Amino acid sequence: MTWEQVREADPAVFKQAAQGCLLLVAACCVTLLWLVTTMDWPVALELPTWLDWLRPLLTVVGLFASILLWLFGGILVSMPADTRRALAFQGFSERAGLSYARFGFASPTLGVFFAEKLPGMRDPARARPPMGATPPPSLFRTAFVLWQGRDGLNPTLQLGIASHQGSKSDPKGPRHAFRYLSMKLPRALPHLIIDARGNGSLRSLLPGSQRLRLEGNFDRYFTVYVPQGYERDALELLTPDVMACLIDYGRSWDIEVIDDTLQLASTRLWRRRDRDESAALLYFAELAREELGHQAATYSDPRATTPRVQVAAQGRRLRRRSTVWATVALAVGVVVMFTYPFVLGWWLDR
Repeated sequence: MTWEQVREADPAVFKQAAQGCLLLVAACCVTLLWLVTTMDWPVALELPTWLDWLRPLLTVVGLFASILLWLFGGILVSMPADTRRALAFQGFSERAGLSYARFGFASPTLGVFFAEKLPGMRDPARARPPMGATPPPSLFRTAFVLWQGRDGLNPTLQLGIASHQGSKSDPKGPRHAFRYLSMKLPRALPHLIIDARGNGSLRSLLPGSQRLRLEGNFDRYFTVYVPQGYERDALELLTPDVMACLIDYGRSWDIEVIDDTLQLASTRLWRRRDRDESAALLYFAELAREELGHQAATYSDPRATTPRVQVAAQGRRLRRRSTVWATVALAVGVVVMFTYPFVLGWWLDR
C-alpha cells in the first residue's frame, strides 16, 4: 500500500498529521518551560518577586498541558500510518476472500487468553450457554479484524488484534494486547492449552499438576496443560502429525482448545508484522483444520452423557491457579516490613 493510495483514499489524514506536528512543536515548548520552572534545567529561570507565587501553578498546569499536547499530537501524526494499515488489511481481506472490520468486532469470550470469567470464580464445570443466548460482554477491544462466516456474530474464523479494556477489578488474561486467531472445530473438545516456551510461561495462571509431558522434541518448544484425568484424551488429539505441524508452523504462538474453538495468541502484533503474521495464521488455520479437525471429528469422551457430542464437566475447563496464597504472602510481607523496626527495637531493649 503506497502513500499515494492513502492520499487518494483519505487526503484529510495528512492535514491532521500536519496539525499534529504543530501540537508536537507546542509540546516541546511547554515541556521545556516546565523543566525550566520546576528543575531549573537546562537553565535557571528567575521570576520577578510578584510572579514567583505562580511557580506551583505553572508546575501543575505545564505538566498536564505537555502530556495532553504530546498525546494528541502523537495521535494526529500517526493517522496516515493507521489509515495505510487499515487499507492494507482491507486489500488483504479481499484477496483472501474474507470480510473485514476496522473496529468494534466482538472478540471471543472463551478461555484463558480472553480472560473468561467463570461462574463461582474457579468453577471448572461451567457449561456453555445455550444456543442463541447473549454471550457475556468481552473485556477486549479488537481492531483490524478479518473474519469468515455467514454473519459476524458467530464467525467460523476470525483473526485480528485484541487489547484489554476492562477495569482493574475485571479478570486479566496473560497478555494485555496480542494478535489472535479463532476458528471453529467440528465438535467440543477437552480444554487444552499449548504454551509456547518462546513467548514466556503461563505457570502463574495454571497449576503444574495439570502439565502433560510428551515424548520427543515437543516439550522443547511447548508446555501442554490438560485437565486432570484427560491425559490420554490429549494424547489422542495431539498425534505425531499434529505435533509436527505445531513445531513446524506454530512454535511462536500460544494455542488454546476450548469447547469447539481453537484460539491462537501471538505476541507479534506490531505493524511491520502484519503481512507475515496474518498470512502465517491463515495458513496454520488451514493445516489445523486438516490435522486437528480429523482428530476432533472422531473424538469421543466416555465420561460424558453423550460421548460423541459432549465433554464431561471435569474436562471443560482447566483449573486456574489460586491467588489466595500469593495474597497471604503479600499481606505477611507488608506486616513484617512495618513491624520489623518495632520488634527489633523491643528485642534490643530487653
